[in-house]
Amino acid sequence: MPAFTIVTTSATQGSEAVEISTLSDDFSNESEALGYSRRMAEEMVGMAHQLSLDFDFSTVGLYDGDLIDEEIDPSHTAFLGAWILDEEGVTFVGADELRKEEAESTAP
Repeated sequence: MPAFTIVTTSATQGSEAVEISTLSDDFSNESEALGYSRRMAEEMVGMAHQLSLDFDFSTVGLYDGDLIDEEIDPSHTAFLGAWILDEEGVTFVGADELRKEEAESTAP
């Protein structure tokens, strides 16, 4: 079974703190890992609604491989994409699209 790493990052409005957690697990394929990460993202949105929290920046990133001991961010070659969380729900943004948006925003 292939391993995938899921990184959750969450910050709420009015707080300087950012919570980051990482887990690595084996899934039967990329589709199963994608579905699991989506459920995590949806649970985070549900919890935020229950606690009346407003998101400042929250994501659930998906990486190919067991990267638990590595420094990883969206520029890592194993990055597959991220679920972007907001009050409306969750939206998946693939690695290529996210990198393209980042390049456009940093271009002079």
